[in-house]
Amino acid sequence: MSRTRARIPTVAIVGHKNSGKTTLTEQLVAAFTTTGLRVCAIKHTSDEIGFDKPRTDSDRLKKAGAIAVGMVAKSEIGFYTAHTVDTSEEWMEGAFAVLPDPPDLIIYEGYRGGPHPKIECILKPEVTTPSFTAAQGLIAVVSDHKIVADVPVMAYQPLDPIMQAIRSSFGRNDWPAAE
Repeated sequence: MSRTRARIPTVAIVGHKNSGKTTLTEQLVAAFTTTGLRVCAIKHTSDEIGFDKPRTDSDRLKKAGAIAVGMVAKSEIGFYTAHTVDTSEEWMEGAFAVLPDPPDLIIYEGYRGGPHPKIECILKPEVTTPSFTAAQGLIAVVSDHKIVADVPVMAYQPLDPIMQAIRSSFGRNDWPAAE
């Protein structure tokens, strides 16, 4: 039986390595949380990192053929499963949508290939144009130097303009503003 659910607004903070993506994502999570929103953060990497160490119980269960392996601890729960590029975003968003208290916003750190709105971080002074365009989902650029773009270009601070760009990309001006 399939449940229909509203899509959770999802935005990606993208950019080259050491461009400030993680710092900006961390600050946005904290700022949106302060306003009362429930925020989910998802780190995307193209590396094969593996979620389990060889010869652990969960690794043994995975190798035995489990399609997914979960772990429940005193105050945390987690699980992992295989995915494909075509199913990962929809699956992740679906998994978070059915949480007892689903998030109001999902922020990807990375995941430049998805169809969601993107904010590109640019720190390298030799980079003067973004990798994406508005047609590819770019809604803003965050940089510490002059960038030529077809979207708004903002500084890393203050966060309010960046948060407003995210709100506006979903037509969600009803979300509370930062204090």
